[in-house]
Amino acid sequence: MNHPAFASWPFPAAPRRKGALALALVLFLLLSAPVSAQFPFSALRFLKPDGQISPALLTECSGLVHSLRYNGVFWAHGDGGSGASIVPVTASGKLARGWTGAVRVEGCKNNDWEDIALDDQGNLIIADLGNNNGRRKQLMLHFVSEPKPGAVSVRPTRTLRVHYEDQKGDSPDYDCEAVFSAAGRIYFLTKHRSDKRTRLYRLAGESTTRSNPLRLVGSFDVGGMVTSADASPDGKLVAVLTYTTLWVFSYDRASGSIFTKSESVRRTPIFAWQAEAVAWEGNDALVIANENGQLFRVALSSLQAAR
Repeated sequence: MNHPAFASWPFPAAPRRKGALALALVLFLLLSAPVSAQFPFSALRFLKPDGQISPALLTECSGLVHSLRYNGVFWAHGDGGSGASIVPVTASGKLARGWTGAVRVEGCKNNDWEDIALDDQGNLIIADLGNNNGRRKQLMLHFVSEPKPGAVSVRPTRTLRVHYEDQKGDSPDYDCEAVFSAAGRIYFLTKHRSDKRTRLYRLAGESTTRSNPLRLVGSFDVGGMVTSADASPDGKLVAVLTYTTLWVFSYDRASGSIFTKSESVRRTPIFAWQAEAVAWEGNDALVIANENGQLFRVALSSLQAAR
């Protein structure tokens, strides 16, 4: 922290847990990103928390999505080892009215839940896809109907096993922490460790008796590790989050890709400690959650065209 470039940085207060480690990670990612992907230090947006999820409700927040059934309610979940449950919270992080606490997902284990999405039929999609070393063979999607107020448990309506169609061997570039649904299709964005790109995959099958392939759609240089994604309610835009940048792409229904309309890509650099989840709040704003459960709101209008 003695580097002159950091001397005048208005760092926000660090979360108590893992604060120094998270700061070191973010600075490393910023300084190691390709020059073409970096923003000037002066352009970084130090996001101010708008809310906080209580550790009593959730530890190590990993996924977030806005409910389709209940206005103002977000479903959040924790990382691997934090229990197989989802938590209904408001944008300020408080427990949503009508629920008594976390909702247990019966019959499931949280091996490494990394993101949560909603399909066009209102089903929550819990992505058990964490694969840090690229060796994991049992990747799963759990589909759950949104629990009603007062529910303490819910059981998946189905579980799909999935695999990358083009994966030939172990590789840390087949980790995935970002899932979204658009136009009736389910998409996945990889988190790379060998470079700063991400690959977009689409679920190509919905068998409940055999593993379903994830088919490659395209790739893009996001300048960092992708930690979450979400499609806007109107299906026109897709937000993609890395540790240091919030991107917004246009979804192209014809090609089924988000990387074909480069002229419409928007982004903004962020500092939110270890940003792990992003969710749309309507079609004009986004909510970001970091690992410690702090919540940050970002207006879509504040993002600039990517050059």
